[in-house]
Amino acid sequence: MANTPTQPRDLTRFFRTLSDETRLRVLRLLAREELTVNELATITQLAQPRISNHLKILREEDLLAERRDGSWRHYRVEPTNLPELARTIWPSLKVAWDNDPRFQADDKRLAEVLISRHPVGNGSFFDQLANQWDTLRDVLYGENLGRVVLRSLLPPDLTVADIGTGTGYVLHLFGNRAGRLIAVDNSEAMLNVAREKARAAGLDNVEFKLADVTTAPPLEPQSADVITIIQVLHHLPDPREALANAAAGLKPGGVLIVSDFLEHQQTWLRDRLHHKWLGFTRTKTSQWFSDLRLDFSHWEVLPGRTHEWEGQRLMVPDAFIAVARLPKG
Repeated sequence: MANTPTQPRDLTRFFRTLSDETRLRVLRLLAREELTVNELATITQLAQPRISNHLKILREEDLLAERRDGSWRHYRVEPTNLPELARTIWPSLKVAWDNDPRFQADDKRLAEVLISRHPVGNGSFFDQLANQWDTLRDVLYGENLGRVVLRSLLPPDLTVADIGTGTGYVLHLFGNRAGRLIAVDNSEAMLNVAREKARAAGLDNVEFKLADVTTAPPLEPQSADVITIIQVLHHLPDPREALANAAAGLKPGGVLIVSDFLEHQQTWLRDRLHHKWLGFTRTKTSQWFSDLRLDFSHWEVLPGRTHEWEGQRLMVPDAFIAVARLPKG
């Protein structure tokens, strides 16, 4: 490829191409692996026509190489064959990509796509079951296996409070290994279901409390070692105030675990499930923790997925788990 001087209009067009977040995601993925349109659609959770359009734009800028295999087209980035301008900024792009947590979900779905490429051969019994094992394990053991593993890693006799407990899913993760479980919700109906499920599971260490975290601290000061708020904040009018009220119950050295959706544009969650917020960014979550003088210790992205509901194919957004700790001093 000839090295011709870069013209101002070339710069404008090039940076306009990279200014689109989806194209940036696609370019990053294709710099890591050669992928088809179908695979890119699976990883990005976007429609194939939309992906094809972005690929066309990237190819027009000579940023992609294409390989045909029968009826399939495979796309990739070859850094050494990029235009001069792209080669110049490529190291900076790689640094930015490596340090941007927004791409964690893409990486996890990329790994799943790469695994699914390799069909099961004629190996051992477990080789043949490899691609089906997650499903089979869930059928055989349900979620109990994960709960047992989690409980085995926890110090015994902790006081764990689950804010917005709903039907009590989190209570079963900690089980009887916790010294005391506190289930808080503002719905008496939800608490009744959680109470029945706890009784059926033999959990006799649960205190159920009807309280609204949006109006006042639901726990006694410094009463909990662990506080969880799982998929609750998007329903609340003031998430920051709710976090402040919840964190008031932490003991020094205690841990706050928050899980919710990343910022997204899936308005069906607002329209059908009455979400007040379309997710939250890592920056916003980190700022809330900082305001509450909590040390931000862990962040993990959980990839979203498509879901069939009432005959419609809907996108469940990427979620996150954020962990913060109240200093002991």
